[in-house]
Amino acid sequence: MTDLPSFKLEPKPTGHPLTVVALCVVAIGTLYVGAGIFVPLVLAVLLTFALSPVVRALRRLGLPQLAAVLATVAAAAILIGLLSFLVVSELARLAADIPKYQHIVTVKVQSLQQSTTSGGVFDRIAGGIQSVIASVSGPKSGESPPLAVTVVSPTEGPLTFGQAFLGSLLGPLATAAIVVVFVVCLLLEREDFRDRFLKLVSRGDLRTSTRAMTEAGRRVSRYLLVQLTVNAAYGAVFGVGLYLIGIPDALLWGLLTALFRYIPFVGTLIAACLPFALAVAIDPNWGMLLEVGALFFGMELVVTNAIEPRLYGSSTGLSALAVIIAAMFWATLWGPIGLILSTPLTVCLVVLGRYVPQLQFLETMLGSEPVLVTEEQFYQRLVSGNTEEAIDLAEQFIANASTPLTFYDEVAIPALRFAENDRSRDGTDLSGRRMVVEGMDAVTTEIEGLWPELEDAGTKLMVLCVGGRTELDGAAAKILAQAFGSHGIATRLLPPVSLRPQGIRQIDLDGVDVICLSYLDAQPVPYLRYAARRLRTRAPAARIIGCLFDPAPRSKDAILVETGATAIVASVKEAEAMILSLGPSPTSQEEVGSRDLVIRPGAGTNAFTAEVAAEFKVQIAIVAAVGENEADDKTNPLNLLRDQAMATDGVLVVTNTSADENVAHNEFIVENGFGFFAAAKMIVGDAPVGVLLIFDHSRGEFSEEDKSKLVAKANSFFASDRWHSATLPPVRQSSALLT
Repeated sequence: MTDLPSFKLEPKPTGHPLTVVALCVVAIGTLYVGAGIFVPLVLAVLLTFALSPVVRALRRLGLPQLAAVLATVAAAAILIGLLSFLVVSELARLAADIPKYQHIVTVKVQSLQQSTTSGGVFDRIAGGIQSVIASVSGPKSGESPPLAVTVVSPTEGPLTFGQAFLGSLLGPLATAAIVVVFVVCLLLEREDFRDRFLKLVSRGDLRTSTRAMTEAGRRVSRYLLVQLTVNAAYGAVFGVGLYLIGIPDALLWGLLTALFRYIPFVGTLIAACLPFALAVAIDPNWGMLLEVGALFFGMELVVTNAIEPRLYGSSTGLSALAVIIAAMFWATLWGPIGLILSTPLTVCLVVLGRYVPQLQFLETMLGSEPVLVTEEQFYQRLVSGNTEEAIDLAEQFIANASTPLTFYDEVAIPALRFAENDRSRDGTDLSGRRMVVEGMDAVTTEIEGLWPELEDAGTKLMVLCVGGRTELDGAAAKILAQAFGSHGIATRLLPPVSLRPQGIRQIDLDGVDVICLSYLDAQPVPYLRYAARRLRTRAPAARIIGCLFDPAPRSKDAILVETGATAIVASVKEAEAMILSLGPSPTSQEEVGSRDLVIRPGAGTNAFTAEVAAEFKVQIAIVAAVGENEADDKTNPLNLLRDQAMATDGVLVVTNTSADENVAHNEFIVENGFGFFAAAKMIVGDAPVGVLLIFDHSRGEFSEEDKSKLVAKANSFFASDRWHSATLPPVRQSSALLT
């Protein structure tokens, strides 16, 4: 039993906007005022993320927790010390070599001065500017020029210099010491701190809080690993390039570049200034400077525009604009340290927005995930009248290893559903609805040439596609007609007005084998019932398919019985498969083949089974057709009995089900306590098309006369006209209980 799907979305609860804004303002103020506390703590947490994998690896090797933490922190401190020593020693050696470059720098400076003096172009520009300034702001007549004042600061002594130096050094050292203490504590008590934090923020929802913390940790750790890899590779390539160009101390500049790249946007440029200066000082000409510039800007273009967006976007979940805005925000709040911490902090905010409904706007504003799914994007293009972009989106979707059929089911039909929801809320907006219909018509026409080469269905069916109520239903009907036509099936398309009382009598149904009625309405059953009954009186042999793209949450069987339709489908793909399984409508008993005949429960069939149950004085009679019941599910207990009867010559009779190993464990028989059943095949021409089964709790002998009577009863079903109203899969068993 399959229920039809629904496209309805449940809105997430959110807090009052003013409350959310007030909380954000308070949080920003707290972060600004408490920067002295929060900055070391955040740095420590970030280093904890980076060092935790090392601690876990040492623990797996058998080291105690304390030893693993101290060894990891000591190794990190030694590595930082070695890097600092290498940088300082290289800078000292470079300072000793500066006098060697003094002559080249002097010559280049003099050359530049000559280009700006002695009547050079720069000299003339500067002279003109000075003349204009003098004419505008020169002293007025009778006024004396202002006296020059020189401010002389007192000579600073060694004590003053020492105090200033120590004051500037103690701040960073104190912060570093606090960070180290925090890191050691966090690594030692990581599980305890995690549990306390979860208890503080979960408010009883440990599952959501754990998921949020796990995702934030995963994203930050992955970002740090990707950043380390990119920076190390960038520094290595830049250093090798400088070495090949001939810049001294290329290893130092590559190392500095890798370190300074942790500062977003400006770090790389700061690190590259000294190699640029050396290129000017070493080469008497300007060729080396141009080579260094080409290396630097070439790498920046490739890494910044091609590599980093792909790697950082996938690892952090942030958009490129969000990274820039976050850098500005955190740099304003916490200065240079905030610039370095901006990306990890923003990653945590985006994760918070994903799991806290009141902060969902953070994920929408800063996240890299599309805020509109494909069907929403498509609907937005249609409702705004942007047909060109709608066509481009459709073609792009189909080109990505998809098909027009998939596009219609996953994008176009849901977009029409959005339009139907808007229509149900505001039925007066005719212009917006018309824009959607016209845009969809253009898209459908454009897609017609994108269908793959399909085999001809080889059937002479004539299918009539009609929109159920509105022009939106008409657009869905056109989609169905195109899908059927791609298989060479003859189709006709009629507007929804044809199903009005004034138009339904005027529809030309000559030669029509199947009528497809499409509905996007949330409650389509009354409209489908009205249309199906009136069309049935005019074309009794035509199969009527209800294409319900957003039905009420009811089963297909219930809708079939209530509306009198032949079949119900919920997608374009289902409708296509249904049409391809059919043949022309039967006009007489002789023209009906077993492939086309399937029996649908209805008034005629139910009356027949009730008549059989009464005549044989059994509890229940059932008609089970071939190829029915959920695509002929072989595990269905009734289908097992049906197949057993189909494989038996004559009538299958079991007077003691518990003693027959073939049926003793059949769920249908066991659950209902049946001790007897008999089954006779239903024949059309020479082909069996179904089985008539009767069941009772107990029964004595089933005579040959009873068998002949059951066979005659099975074949009598086709001697009347009752079966003409039920000839399309999927079929359900029809039964009647004797009361």
